Amino acid sequence: MPRPRASIDTAALAAAFAEGGLHGTSIEQVVAAAGVARPTLYARGGDKEELFALAVEAEVERLIERFEGGVGQIAAALDAYLDSEPGARLLLVTARPGSPRVERSLRRIPVALESAVGDEEIAAVLLGAAWSALHDGPSVTRVARLLPARVDSGPPRGIWTA
Repeated sequence: MPRPRASIDTAALAAAFAEGGLHGTSIEQVVAAAGVARPTLYARGGDKEELFALAVEAEVERLIERFEGGVGQIAAALDAYLDSEPGARLLLVTARPGSPRVERSLRRIPVALESAVGDEEIAAVLLGAAWSALHDGPSVTRVARLLPARVDSGPPRGIWTA
């Protein structure tokens, strides 16, 4: 019976790259975090840049999965993400659009957040609040409480509808 193939833990990769990014993280740190031999890591994930892109893509997915509910629920989910996921630093601080693959992944975050909250400005405020919270600023939930309540998207007031 063949041995099971080793898989790469993308959360571990994200944690490895979180502090130093692509250029500030050694391949030895990445190998240690992945928990597989270097040849296995290269065979499954490619070179260091490919591993970095893989980590960013997976972390973007983990973040986007939390964008459900209203603004308050999404703000609380962002706070929970910042508190529990080392990859939050990767996405909000150290990942820079150096390759088209990483850039495409990072651009999905504001698009998905805007889609979830229904407003570009509120999405931008929430993302800015997440960055600030990661740097010891107020929580995303606290900032979200300062946002004006969204108006229902029904017909304008004063218009009679049948």
